[in-house]
Amino acid sequence: MPAERFFYGDALLSDHLIKLEDKEFHHLVHVMRGAVGNEVEIVNGRGVLAKGKLEKIEKRSCHIYIHKVEEQEEPKQRIILMQALPRPQKLDDILEKGTELGVTEFWLFPGKLSERKSPSESQLKRLHQVTISALKQCGRLWLPKIVEMEGLLRWKPPSFPLYFGDLNPSAPCLSSLLSPAPIIGFCVGPEKGFDPGEVEQLKLIGGCGVKLNPNILRAETAAIVGIGIIASQPLHP
Repeated sequence: MPAERFFYGDALLSDHLIKLEDKEFHHLVHVMRGAVGNEVEIVNGRGVLAKGKLEKIEKRSCHIYIHKVEEQEEPKQRIILMQALPRPQKLDDILEKGTELGVTEFWLFPGKLSERKSPSESQLKRLHQVTISALKQCGRLWLPKIVEMEGLLRWKPPSFPLYFGDLNPSAPCLSSLLSPAPIIGFCVGPEKGFDPGEVEQLKLIGGCGVKLNPNILRAETAAIVGIGIIASQPLHP
């Protein structure tokens, strides 16, 4: 993989000319000092890796001629991280590391003990950019989805295995319970943890409380450790 990849949100087709603007243009031309004739790689977050040549540089955009595309099927396993809203910087870290580890969907919801009850429009745009940056860096071709959810008390039982971080000393270890499944969900509370009513709701809808480590983990650490354990398990027995 090259030192840098660039993101283009539309279709990528062989023998077509595309135009990069805004952040991606700035990154390629002003940060990476791209020059006419340079070979570049472009991803669109929908399973396509394109290879092309920088053809023209303008004041606020550049043109790239695509001469080859490679397509990748969607991941066979969906990993859903259900994250109660923490502070913005911690959420950035969770989405960045989660993207690198293979999360396919981030479900963001207002926890009873969350300081913020909903992400702002500007925060959602930043989170989208965080996942794009992580996608380019780690070599993935499918961009994870960011989904805004209602509070836990409104959730219905999911059709897939659901685990959540549990501080109960008798909770089983996540790694001891995992079995191959096409979809797995892992739920993490905010900095102050789950409200008791949320824990009861998670159990009511079929969630299983699990232990990740002998120590008490911060919300962002729990998210990363939990997803890391799930992603390391084989999809098939």
